[in-house]
Formats: sequence, C-alpha cells, structure tokens
Amino acid sequence: MINTFTSKSSSPTGKSQRLHLFEYTLYALVLVVALGIPFFIGSFAYYGWKIVFEKWMRLLPYVFVFLANNFLMAPKMLFREKYLYYILTCILSVVAVFVSVFLFAPPAPPGDMPPFPFKDMLPPPGKMLPPLPFEGMPPPPLMPPPLYFNFGAAIIAILLIGFNTGVKFFVRWSEDKISQTERERQHLHTELAFLKQQISPHFFMNTLNNIHALVDINTEKAKNAIIKLSHMMRYLLYESDAQRVLLKKEINFIESYIELMRLRYDEDNLTIETEYPENTETIYVPSSLFLTFIENAFKHGINTNDHSLITIRFSVDNGWLTFRIVNRLWNITARPSETTGIGLENVRKRLELTYREYYSLDINSYDQIFDVILIIPVS
Repeated sequence: MINTFTSKSSSPTGKSQRLHLFEYTLYALVLVVALGIPFFIGSFAYYGWKIVFEKWMRLLPYVFVFLANNFLMAPKMLFREKYLYYILTCILSVVAVFVSVFLFAPPAPPGDMPPFPFKDMLPPPGKMLPPLPFEGMPPPPLMPPPLYFNFGAAIIAILLIGFNTGVKFFVRWSEDKISQTERERQHLHTELAFLKQQISPHFFMNTLNNIHALVDINTEKAKNAIIKLSHMMRYLLYESDAQRVLLKKEINFIESYIELMRLRYDEDNLTIETEYPENTETIYVPSSLFLTFIENAFKHGINTNDHSLITIRFSVDNGWLTFRIVNRLWNITARPSETTGIGLENVRKRLELTYREYYSLDINSYDQIFDVILIIPVS
C-alpha cells in the first residue's frame, strides 16, 4: 500500500524568524524565573526589597557572561572555528564570575552580635519556655556566602554558557536545514522547468510533421489542425508554468490532441476509446504529464493498413489517480527500452522529482500489446 504524499511550502524567512522568536522567548523565560527566585523562596516576605535587589545584583555577572557568549564568543569565535580563543574566553568568563561573588556579597556582621531582644521574657530555670512572639522579630543578619558558594557560581556560569551555546547550535542547525531545503526546492523547480521546456519542442515537432503530411492530403483539414494547434500552444504557454493544473484542463488538452491526430487518419481505420472520472474540477495533476504516453501510442500504435485501437482511461480512487493507455505495438521488434526515448525519460525524471517514491509507473509489452499504467497521488 502506498502512503499518501503531501507537500507544503513555507517561506524560509518566516521560518527563520520563528526560530529566533523561539530562541529569545526561551531566554526571556529563563530570565523571568531567575528574577523570581527571591519571591519563590520567601526572601522578599522576610527581608523585603533589600534582599531582592541584592540577589538581583548577584545575577549581573551571569547576565554579562550570557551576553558575551550570545553575541560575541559563540558567533565570532565558536562558529568561525576559532576554538582556542573560545575556550580561553569561556575560562576567563567563569573566573570572572568566581571573583565577582565577593563583590556582590553582603558585608559581614559586626563582631558583637546584638542582644537577644526577648531576654527579659525568658522564664526562670526549671520552667517551660512560653511561645515566643516571632511576629515583629527582626530577621537575622545576612551572612556572606561561604567559599564553596564561589565554586557553585562558577559551575552555574559553565552551565549557562553550555545552555546558551546549545540553543544557538540548535537554531543554527535549523537555519542550515531550512536553507538546504530551500536550495533543493529551487533546484527541483529549475530542473522541472527544464524538463517541461523539453516537452514543448518535442510535441510541436511531431505535431507539425503530422500537419505537414496532412497538407498534401486535405488542405481544409490542415487549416483546422493549425487552429487546433494554436489552442494547444496557448495551453502549453500559459498553463505549463504552474506546478499543477486541474485535471479538467489536462483532459481538454488531451482531447484536443486526439482530435488533431484524428484528422490525419481514416475514422474507419482508427478507434480511440477514452474514459474519464466524473469529478475533474477539484483534482490537480502536473501539467502535460500524460502527453508523452499518448504521443507514443499514436506513433507506435497505428497501422494505416489495418484497424488500430488505442484505449485511454483515467480513474480516481481514495486520493490516487490511475492513468492507463493501451495500444497495439505494430513494430513487433521494438522493446519497451527502445520505445522510451527522451520523452519517457523526462517523464520518469519529473515523476521522481515531483513524487519521489510515492508513485508507480509500469510499462509492459506482451503479445504485441503496449500497456502503460501510471498511479500518482492527487489532491
């Protein structure tokens, strides 16, 4: 069972902007959490705004380290493969954070601690201590952080640099992926356009040869053929640039081609059976995709000395379109590999570029019958 193939395109600039929005939104969330720590642990309720500002001041070294790594160290050194400079600046940044802890630490309390404020309320020896009125009791003095706190600050600085660098690596990788996808899409578009340009000269060459042969047989039919060809040229000029066209338009083009080919052959000597799905106004297919198969059917499937039959069928089922064309192979020495030519080779390339592996193309030759079955996803 073949899986349904869908393709969606989006602006690379828009995707890049969303990536940077995600990056700086993440940084903002981390900053908000860091600024809220004094409120989360209850310092504000106990000490007031003084301790909040002091703890915020302790965040300044980390902010400087983050800004330096985000806008200077990572983009100017790491991403430019100046690894030694990057490592040295990271070490200097961590050392700076280690030293800065002393600068933002609160001053040490005086040598003589203040007397216990409720000393007169202590009971005599042997009696139980009544509940102390903690409400209104002054908080204990702020103590400077111990030495090991400096090492903890250095470790946090290392983790902060690693976090920032990891996020920037992710954003950079995603942008490279977007750029690569866009380059592949542009290459695909260019190659498809080149293959489509090869279809038109090949088609017009065969059609003009048919009209040239018709001029000597029936001049009036040749005039009608030229008019019909002009309508087909209009379709190829204005519709072939689109990636996909309505199946209805493609079928109208095929019908015009069949009518053009009928002018050259005796109606009693040629039978063309066609079958199309009822709903063709909501189904999109690549433009001029089926023309090569139909051209080959008229080229190899008609014998002017015997009755010829060409069968063309389109059907749609569960999001898949099946195109089948069957004709008599009058040149019995020809093999499928000999009847592919540049036209069918281009069709194969278009199918691979458009659908990758999500299509099926079977070309079979048996009992002088040439049978082509193409299955593609439609939307």
